[in-house]
Amino acid sequence: MAESEERIYGKNLICVCVDAIENDDIKGAMWTPYEEDSIPFVNSLDLIMKMDALYDEWDFPQRVSAYRTFGKKDSCKVFHNSNSIRKREPIRTLKSYRGEVATFLIQVKFRQHTSWQGQVLWADKKKKMHFRSVLELLKLLGSALEQSED
Repeated sequence: MAESEERIYGKNLICVCVDAIENDDIKGAMWTPYEEDSIPFVNSLDLIMKMDALYDEWDFPQRVSAYRTFGKKDSCKVFHNSNSIRKREPIRTLKSYRGEVATFLIQVKFRQHTSWQGQVLWADKKKKMHFRSVLELLKLLGSALEQSED
């Protein structure tokens, strides 16, 4: 029986193109269906922070709680901003973008318990996994990259 092709759908898909692994960390660019240009990231923390900022800008998925900080209080935006992707149409599809090392399509379905829940598709191998936290997402990306090195 032929393998079924895994797919992932959603208005808030992000294509993460890993172009290099430096000092045991990833470097590359991410593409969204709504931004004109790619958004570069220099390491996994930078990737997560930029994705989280996009979700806040898009107002989707909405975060449930404000983040704790050592400094000033988190300025949790009022929900339903005018830039919500609920009101925007995509300007591109993401299936043609590829990283030099690996490519992942990430859909965060929920931002609950100050973390993310969703699914990730390793586009190069057409394998899809669900994750329950940002840490689990990073571990899934790491395990895929370890396999791609073999």
